[in-house]
Formats: sequence, structure tokens, C-alpha cells
Amino acid sequence: MRRWIALAVTALLLGGCSVERDLGATHCPASRKLLPQGTADYIDFVHVGGITYHAGMRPMAGRALRESDLGTQVAAVRCKLADHMVEGPDKHLDGDAAYLDKGTALYAVKGYQPTFRLAARRDEQLVLFEAAENPRAQRWIDLLDLRDKVRWIGINDDHNQQVAAIKNPPLVARLVDLLLRSPVSAPSACADQGNVLLAFRLDDGTATVLSYHLSDRRLDCRNPLPAAFGSAIRAALR
Repeated sequence: MRRWIALAVTALLLGGCSVERDLGATHCPASRKLLPQGTADYIDFVHVGGITYHAGMRPMAGRALRESDLGTQVAAVRCKLADHMVEGPDKHLDGDAAYLDKGTALYAVKGYQPTFRLAARRDEQLVLFEAAENPRAQRWIDLLDLRDKVRWIGINDDHNQQVAAIKNPPLVARLVDLLLRSPVSAPSACADQGNVLLAFRLDDGTATVLSYHLSDRRLDCRNPLPAAFGSAIRAALR
């Protein structure tokens, strides 16, 4: 496991993470212009290695993180943007966070690539951050580290109440494979109606929850998934 963490951190650094080079740097760059803003309305994010991670975007379906889930520290927050507006073209720099205090350590999560999951402590609780925007991602596998980790798939309504589930192991493996091999685009506008939540229940008890539009097979408002994926979700709902 230690060897895996070392390799994962190395991969993150090669992918462009500059924060790791100086974990003691907890101040915003002097050239950064942060203007006071009375009411911040940021998504709860951190930005590391060119990747933007979101937390708390959807209801929790699995267990919360534990201290034993934390791996190696890979970064530290340098700029807390809450109550500030960023002036200039660089909206997100490595070490930016919406609501984490400066100096907050960001950790890899054991068992997962740090390009997918990071964790931090806030108000004496562990917060899980998952990759939402990665400009280097071409397929879903570049964004979601779910290969051989999904035990079953829950289908929940918009109140996060489960309405169906896919638990047949070969079918679950096939759907995850279809998803991870599919091209992934940046999110775009999509309709609010016709959505369900897909809760990918993982072997360690945690879960990844993403919105799914039934009519056009768009996961997280991105490009459509294969027809076979959509057919399986609809069949489970019948």
C-alpha cells in the first residue's frame, strides 16, 4: 500500500501538481488579487494539479470517511476564496479552495487515485472531494477511479431515496466498463426534469453519486452514454 501511495503521488505530480513542491507555503501569491465580496456563493471546491474537486454536491449515499482512509498529504490550501472575488484571468490556481482555511492539508484517499479523490479536515470532520473538472480527462476512466471497485449501483430519486438497484455482479461490471470506456466531455446545461441519481456503491462502503438524465443518457450533464447503459438503467426502473 505504501508503494501504491508513493506511485500515486508521483503520478499526481507528473500530472501538474505544483503545490506538493512546497507544502509549507500557505499564503496566496503576492500577485494574486482577491477583492472583498460580501456574500460568497462558491461551490465547495479545491483545485490541485489543474483538477477541480467538488465536495457536498450531492446527498451522501455511503459511509463517511475515517481517519484510516487518509493516505499521504499531497497538497496544502494556499488561498481561501470565501468572501472574495478573484480579479484577473486566472480564476483557479493550485492550492485554491472555497471554504477550507489556508494551510489545510489535502490528502490522498487510500485505494483511489488522487486524480479522483482527495480528503481534508474541516470543523473536526473529514470532507471527501471528488474530481469534477479535469482538462486532461478524455474518457470517464480518467475522471472516475471506479474500475473493479463498484459492488452495486443504486438508482435514487431526487430526494436520494432509492427506487431501484442493480446488484447482479456481471451486469454491474458491464455497466461500469461501458461508463469508464466512454468519452467524457465538460459539463453543460441540461434539463432538471427526468433525472435520477446513480449511487455507485463501492467495496469500501463509500459511494460516488452522480445525476443521470434518463431521456438522453447524460451522466453529470456530460455527453450521452451508450444506449446499452441507458437500457439497463431503464430496465431496472421497470
